Amino acid sequence: MSIVVPSRIPARNGSVVIVDDNAMMRSLLTRIMELERYHVYAAGDGIETLALLERIPPVDVVIADVSMPRMDGHQLALELSKRYPRLPIVLISGAYIGGVTGLVGGPVLPKPFTAMALVSRVREVLGQSEHRNPQV
Repeated sequence: MSIVVPSRIPARNGSVVIVDDNAMMRSLLTRIMELERYHVYAAGDGIETLALLERIPPVDVVIADVSMPRMDGHQLALELSKRYPRLPIVLISGAYIGGVTGLVGGPVLPKPFTAMALVSRVREVLGQSEHRNPQV
């Protein structure tokens, strides 16, 4: 089980949960989003994420890897759609199969991707849900 630690950088653009079982990837994603002035929480899998979301203030978006043990990104997206139907999720995957769309949470951002591509995708999903309160 990983340690869940909120970022120390003051948020300007909202808050995000990073979900990845790979500690290096989780750290890299956290740094990217912190540099964009998001408040970041991190978890190692879907189960940790669901527990985390019960303990923290509402977040604006979840960024989750597709391939993880215990509860993968697709399962997490399905559960989030039930518990927090307005909470956007960005799925990322190194095992991306081109043309995958219509998944809960939207299309998958394939790895490797640039920091700019990730930030752009996050802004895109936040723009689509801008008029809504994410966790209501």
